[in-house]
Amino acid sequence: MKTARWEQLQGNGSVFALLGVLLLVLVIGLFVIPALSGDGSNSSDLTSTEAAESATNGVIAFWEDRVRASPDDFTAQNTLALAYIQRARASGDVVDYTRAQAAVDASLTAAPEDNHDALVLLASLQITRREFALALETARSAMALDASDPFAKALAGDALLGLGDDDAALETYRELVETSPNLTSFSRLAQIHELRGDAPAAEAAWQNAFNTDDGVRPENTAWARVVYGHFLFTQGDLAGAVAQYQSSLEALPGYVHALAGRARVAAVSGLSDEAIDLYEQVVGRQQVLEYVAALGDVYLATGREADAQHQYDLFATIDSLYRESGINTDVQMALFLADHDLRLEEAVDQAFGAYETHPNNIYTADALSWTLHKAERDEEALTYSEQAVRLGSQDPALLFHAGMINFRAGNHETARGYLQRVLDTNPKFSLLYAGQAATTLEELNKLVSN
Repeated sequence: MKTARWEQLQGNGSVFALLGVLLLVLVIGLFVIPALSGDGSNSSDLTSTEAAESATNGVIAFWEDRVRASPDDFTAQNTLALAYIQRARASGDVVDYTRAQAAVDASLTAAPEDNHDALVLLASLQITRREFALALETARSAMALDASDPFAKALAGDALLGLGDDDAALETYRELVETSPNLTSFSRLAQIHELRGDAPAAEAAWQNAFNTDDGVRPENTAWARVVYGHFLFTQGDLAGAVAQYQSSLEALPGYVHALAGRARVAAVSGLSDEAIDLYEQVVGRQQVLEYVAALGDVYLATGREADAQHQYDLFATIDSLYRESGINTDVQMALFLADHDLRLEEAVDQAFGAYETHPNNIYTADALSWTLHKAERDEEALTYSEQAVRLGSQDPALLFHAGMINFRAGNHETARGYLQRVLDTNPKFSLLYAGQAATTLEELNKLVSN
């Protein structure tokens, strides 16, 4: 089956979030799929996320009836899987990924040969589960069936990036831009430039992304504006970030990731009431791990300890649901435990597990270095911290971690350099750590000057 539906499945989500702070947000946002046709729905009539979710439920009901009547209809199984992925992304209900996998399995059983669409869906699900090596193999199998399909190539690039092969990923994205210059390809190129610390190239790619956006798929536009807003945040342009989150909401009213972006800016700016209001809206609709923890942190910062603990307990519950659905959350859980000084040896073990699986990924190296630091094992942490910053990323979390690890290890000049870069770029980079970065840098300046 080759229809407009599959051209629309290209997506424009951020591989950054998968690898870094917004691990599961990326996974949910990576494959941006507009409302699917099949039951008379018209995506052009949708003006909000609520309407889109309602339409997706209608599509799912339609295709569930179809596959019950004809379980060997592999085209119907593929379309159903596609709709499950969309609903999982929109609702945060990861059980839908399990349902999507079952539909893909049924499709491949019914049509094991020349089933390109099932392969790209399978690769996307494998990336969701952080099975990057398998995803690369599957994406390449899809490319062998249809070398012209840009989505399969994009998935191959995403898998390479997850594996830590950034050179190959960059080349793949450059090829994608040459053959399919659009929002999907340019946004991916922008993000790998950011990963490698080339902010001007990232900015240029983002402008190309928006210049090629035809605007016909609002969710693609909304997600891209959010990710660009995150880029501006890392550059210290908080006003610019807010403007992008607002543009995202104009493209898709009620979009939770844009609301969460606004909440983060409000939180680091000291606007706690606004941040809480926004995060409560977000978590009330989609309980993504990152957002649940962030709401807890704002509660804690305002003295609402019981409410904060409720969010942290919820984080653990949701993490269990992710794991039951086969989604690896070792990086996110390790960082959560480390950031909140909880069960630090368990955090180290989880980070080691993630690192051993993907030793070339800078964000698994960063998670391991940070958990080791919190466990007061800084000499070990140094090795992994050096790996985490090897590409030149300006991600303030990576630089802050490197600064604190070097400080604890006694490398004062190196530590001062990292922390100075963080605070020169964005002194409000983190609700949890901006103050610590400033006081540590002040201490380092005294130590070095003496």
